[in-house]
Amino acid sequence: MLFKTISAYIRSSPILFALILVGALFELVFHYLSALSYKYLIDKALIPQDREVLAVIVITLISLGLMNLIAGITSDYAKAKLGSKLLFDYQMKLFKHAQMQSHRFYERFRIGDLLARYTEDIPNIQTAALLTLSSGLVSGLSVVAGLVILFVMEWKLTLLAIGGSALLFLPYRLLKSGSLKLNETYYKHLEHFTGAIDENIKGYRVIRGFDLRATMLSRIEGTLRSMLSIGVRRSFVNANLNRLPMLAISVLSAVILAYGSYLTFGGSLSIGSFIAYNSIFITVGQSLFGISALLPYILSARTSFGRLQEVLDWQPDVVEYGIRELPPVRREIALSKVSFAYVPGEQVLQDLDLVIPATGFTSIVGASGSGKSTVLQLLLRFEDPDSGLVRYDDEDIRDSVYASLLKQVGVVFQDSVLFHASIRENICIGRPDADERVLEEAARAAGIHETIQSFYDGYDTIIHNQGGNLSGGQRQRIALARALIRMPRILFLDEATSALDPETERSVNETILSLAASRTIVSVTHRLTYAAMSDRIVVLDQGKVAELGTHEELITLNGVYRRMWDKQQGFVLSKGGGSVHVESNRLSQFSFFQGLEVAALQEISRLFVTEKFGTGTHVVEQGKEGDKFYIIVRGKVEVVRVTETGERKKLAVLEDGEHFGEIALLHNIPRTASIVTQSPCICLALSRDDFNPLLDQYPSVREALEASLQTRNQRRDTRDPVVAG
Repeated sequence: MLFKTISAYIRSSPILFALILVGALFELVFHYLSALSYKYLIDKALIPQDREVLAVIVITLISLGLMNLIAGITSDYAKAKLGSKLLFDYQMKLFKHAQMQSHRFYERFRIGDLLARYTEDIPNIQTAALLTLSSGLVSGLSVVAGLVILFVMEWKLTLLAIGGSALLFLPYRLLKSGSLKLNETYYKHLEHFTGAIDENIKGYRVIRGFDLRATMLSRIEGTLRSMLSIGVRRSFVNANLNRLPMLAISVLSAVILAYGSYLTFGGSLSIGSFIAYNSIFITVGQSLFGISALLPYILSARTSFGRLQEVLDWQPDVVEYGIRELPPVRREIALSKVSFAYVPGEQVLQDLDLVIPATGFTSIVGASGSGKSTVLQLLLRFEDPDSGLVRYDDEDIRDSVYASLLKQVGVVFQDSVLFHASIRENICIGRPDADERVLEEAARAAGIHETIQSFYDGYDTIIHNQGGNLSGGQRQRIALARALIRMPRILFLDEATSALDPETERSVNETILSLAASRTIVSVTHRLTYAAMSDRIVVLDQGKVAELGTHEELITLNGVYRRMWDKQQGFVLSKGGGSVHVESNRLSQFSFFQGLEVAALQEISRLFVTEKFGTGTHVVEQGKEGDKFYIIVRGKVEVVRVTETGERKKLAVLEDGEHFGEIALLHNIPRTASIVTQSPCICLALSRDDFNPLLDQYPSVREALEASLQTRNQRRDTRDPVVAG
């Protein structure tokens, strides 16, 4: 692969290669004429004491040295340019390839994996290619030319040298397999290290807030110690790939010296010829060593090529082949008989038919896993359906130029990334040609203009750490302005406010609602309080449209939407969301609290304590004993179980109004799964110590909880994905 790459760059840059080749030839001629000069210097100048011959030899060597210097400088420039071109081309190729990918690619290759390709693998390939084109080329030509000269001077001695030179490459044959394995292992550990550093930088608030510094330090230290151990062995093997050939050259030089002296004693070689022969052989030996010294770099590059090709061979899920401009959307966007699965055999959408008018405010809701976010992925063509069509009016979006689709839409995500640049640049990234008036109009529409004006540097304020110097509401409003500046026909919102505190979320949603009068808005959300404000609500269930209508119509149906709505009601948040109170009628919806008197439910509700968790926090951990029951008031958590083989298996996602851990109210048993937050969460927690006194007072609660535990064990025996207490 390395030599194919070098050949390709030789063909694409013949002038640069010609300069490198000329430099190599001049260096070669200089070295061998310098070595041959000993024969003429001793036999023709020094022994006869011929000053004219001496002057010719000296002037010739000086002239060749100057020419070699000029050719060498030119060659160095050509190598530097060719090496930089190789580095640039591969980095751009990898970057462009990554830009074409969807989420599957980024699930397979973490940030650390990709960064290692940029910082280690591509530079390794560049180094090996440059060394091959410089010292490798010179050494190769030197060996060929030197052996020809040596063969002409003394063929018997040269045959001995050729036979002995095979020893130089014996270490490569012996150590090659071990070196490749150590390289692969080292780079895997390097990926873990860069990934861990990325996580620590992004999660520094959580790490500091939960005093995880010692834990993270221990993890990093473990990875670095593994890298240290592997690095020592890797360096040792590579050192032997260099040292053992040097030993072989030393032994061979001694043999040549002994046999050459024997030939000189017998008169077969003159002293000058023997010194010249030995000097040329030393040059050939150094060239052979130069070739063998390349082997560790070639082996490292071979590993790097394999790792780089692994990424480049990953085919994009969405292929942009459209050639027609997408006409302005006027009537509707629709999914017709659409089926889609992220994992083969695990359908997310099944023969879905959905028509969304290109007017008003539409909300798409549903339980976690119902397919609501997937619908948005398909409408934005982040994914293509396995079957069926996605149409804007009557146009299949796969047949349209992708950029023409994106020009008509704007999108705001739950975690909208802001770049390290000014606020002006972050907003205008959605429309680089926007003037000041258009910029301010977008900011006003997003409700952020006055806030930006109050900053010391106004729109020139630099955003740091993806918006770490701004509040959550400010970040989302800037992201909203970035979408609005494009003047989109359709504005897509993907859980755009669910990560905000209640007060900020209410304010941002009021802004969004005001925008619905002038443009089409399609919002994917699990927060039904705000979905209720929409003109129409699409309810998804198990990958299909279960219900469709206004909030009032859906409540009347007493179906999926009504059950979701009831689940999210009954929680009273204080201003700012600092504390939460659960109403007694909400507690009565839990099976183990059903049938209790209102007074009892009110007493239980007072025992709940508000707990807040940041993104990525382990609320409960598998294997640890549990003592609390949790209700999720706001937020989203992931249920994860680690199998006996160490595989991390995602079982479920729980959202607003759902609960976990009720068995902990009865028994001090280990948790059978971990609960990890996917977004900032506000929960209500009830501890066993606070709850136990009520069990004697209300025996029916104990009986209901015991029944729940029995049902849970039965499900676990059949390996149903449930959350243990």
